[in-house]
Amino acid sequence: MTDFLPHVYGQGKVKKEWKRLLEERRLPHTMILYGDEGLGKTTAAFDLAGVLTGKSGKLWEEIRLWQRESSGKEPVVTFADHQVWYLRPMGMELKIEQFRLFLDAMATFDEMVHVCIIDETQTMMDPVANSLLKTLEEPEGNIHFILITHDLHALLPTIISRGERFAFLPLSEGDYLSLMTSDPKKYHFPKGMDAKVLFQLSEGNPGITLEVCDEKGEAEPQSAMDFWNILTHDAMPFATLSAMELGERKDFLRRLRWIRLVGRDIMVIAETGDASLSRCGSVAGREASLASFWDRGRGEKAMGVLQTAETAVSRYINSKNVWDYILISLEHIQKGSQKWSRS
Repeated sequence: MTDFLPHVYGQGKVKKEWKRLLEERRLPHTMILYGDEGLGKTTAAFDLAGVLTGKSGKLWEEIRLWQRESSGKEPVVTFADHQVWYLRPMGMELKIEQFRLFLDAMATFDEMVHVCIIDETQTMMDPVANSLLKTLEEPEGNIHFILITHDLHALLPTIISRGERFAFLPLSEGDYLSLMTSDPKKYHFPKGMDAKVLFQLSEGNPGITLEVCDEKGEAEPQSAMDFWNILTHDAMPFATLSAMELGERKDFLRRLRWIRLVGRDIMVIAETGDASLSRCGSVAGREASLASFWDRGRGEKAMGVLQTAETAVSRYINSKNVWDYILISLEHIQKGSQKWSRS
């Protein structure tokens, strides 16, 4: 099993099932990989495509080159002598033009195995979904479709019914720690954190870990702490925070996750009175100073709001609307029955 899907950490159940299906020559021609962002679904799709085409080495060499040089604006990307096709959203959605490029090429495919990977399938509009559905209803024997989504319920039921679903789950602590040691240069631990702390913070999600360990890693806890400080002490937090630049969706999502991580510490300290339980060591003292303002269940309610907000962002709800929802809701929670204002 160690040589099967070598770029995928964890996901033992998926690996075992795919290996069995391949050995029995029963791998479905339409597969749906679903689970939270950051769990390795796209990596697994490429690894499986390498197995199916027999060109894993060439495929990954080309993927690494593309990742270094890509502008991110290509409507489709092909690898391994055009046997592996990769479609991902252009802007906010997958567009019909992208799928037409694949369909036109598909008509010329030879008998070699071809794999079409469609990332963030939940962003398909109806024209794309309908075109895909027609193709899935009459699958070619040498073409495999791998659909990837972090929001399974956003797919058309008719598309879900055409494919076999495979769930991707957070990593166990053992798999997570193995991943951390596999490439030390890739993970720049923020001050006061080690792999075990990051496992708790990321809940076993490698994608979140990469965000935590990016080049701005040490600045992020301080920025998140500033958010909670303003929200707690500013006379008009909505006015102060609503003017912040949110950046692109990925930047906003990273900020939101850090706000959740720091907020979770504040909630735990508020309920236990034990500052040593803080997992963001660089801001533990500042967290403890705010804890009393988020006791009596207020911290727990705030975490519920932030979880809802993160889900909304993952479903491409407008970031400004989500941000306003967070600010209004958390100000109301923090002030309790006191009069509050969004002016």
